[in-house]
Amino acid sequence: MRPRSLPPYLVIADDLSGAADCAAGFASAGLSTSVVLDAQASGSARRDVDVLTVDTNSRRDTAEVAAAKLQALLAAPTSHGRRVLKKIDSTLRGGWAQEVAVLQAALNAIALVAPAFPQMGRTMQGGVVHVHGVRLADTDTWRLEHAGQDDRAEQQLQAVGLRCENLPASVLDAGAEAVALTIAQAQDRGVQALVFDVLHDGHLQTLAQASLQIDQAFCVCSAGLSHALAQRVRQSPAPVAAFDLPQAAGRLPSVVTVVGSMSAIAHQQLAYLAEQPRTRLHGIAPAWLRSDEQTPERQALQQTVCREVAQGLDVVISLGVDAHPDPAEGPMLARQLARFLREPLAAAAGLVITGGETARAVLEELQLRSLRVHSESEPGVVLCISDAHEACHPAQRQWIATKAGAFGHAASLHRASAAIHSLLAAADSGLSTDLLPTESKQR
Repeated sequence: MRPRSLPPYLVIADDLSGAADCAAGFASAGLSTSVVLDAQASGSARRDVDVLTVDTNSRRDTAEVAAAKLQALLAAPTSHGRRVLKKIDSTLRGGWAQEVAVLQAALNAIALVAPAFPQMGRTMQGGVVHVHGVRLADTDTWRLEHAGQDDRAEQQLQAVGLRCENLPASVLDAGAEAVALTIAQAQDRGVQALVFDVLHDGHLQTLAQASLQIDQAFCVCSAGLSHALAQRVRQSPAPVAAFDLPQAAGRLPSVVTVVGSMSAIAHQQLAYLAEQPRTRLHGIAPAWLRSDEQTPERQALQQTVCREVAQGLDVVISLGVDAHPDPAEGPMLARQLARFLREPLAAAAGLVITGGETARAVLEELQLRSLRVHSESEPGVVLCISDAHEACHPAQRQWIATKAGAFGHAASLHRASAAIHSLLAAADSGLSTDLLPTESKQR
């Protein structure tokens, strides 16, 4: 049974890897969790699932398009009676503030804003996100996508018309009861959004506990606060049998890794993968993906990758970068990359995908609209199972690991691939996957 302190949740994310990361905390707490790709797909999700997580794919949308998606999602029958949690990027990418304004008006509730994820080096101090101690405005990611824009969350929310205040970390130091009182007092003053400074995980735990005491409130956060909420209501893990786990039998025992992010950490992860046995790496230049022309070089690479998957090798495909990369090309390149790799992606027993846009493009190419979250190979690397009703027969189901591009360490992608191999081996032999030594089960 669901504990009375936990209402059923609707988690709304603007990209797929973030959606899965947010859902993983609830899944690790023993709560049934599904991730779906849009409001339409949510209609086919189980109505009794504890946590329904929807990727609206709205990070690059105009304010009008994003608002229409949110309104359609809130109107869907599977959304009714659920408490809303808005998942945002910990580095404030995309039109998150406009989406919060839409939700605040629709829900008539105060937004509790906490982008911080201390476990991943994201903290909030003085109303400003810091990434491993560096102010957000001074990071390469911000300079590439938001040069010249204000990096303060409070100012971004005020710019879209919300009455907003920033609260120092000392408020959270006072404890959950005091925080709940502070939130209630802000509501009485007509405040529509509160931005919380967060320096460590204890602050997130306090905010999570306080938020559950406020009815007319919704959390706006990275995966950090969602994990803290899940820990407040932790239950026994769900029975493994409930997952109807996919097996390697009947399909090729290869794991294909697709790296759509070219962050500095992605380069380190590729270098680590290059050292692994029975692993083949291939890079694809963006110029190859800007047209559908089947050149001899493209055909040769496709044949090579298909042959390596058929041999049971692990294959890694990475998207290269131009001298002057254009972030606006991201969705198009992700779609073209997924189309280019469709045959080996469909044939493999497991997939590891880094980058939210890349993950979504791959799932759409494979005509997968929903995932069941199983566990994490490490924080931020989420292991999912393609839903049974979307496969023609059980052998077509796959393990799929997702990871945001700028997270993790050098071995993260390799660990995800190794975890999938272990899960496949356990399912084939009838062993319980609850015994696997993933970090998520050790925490």
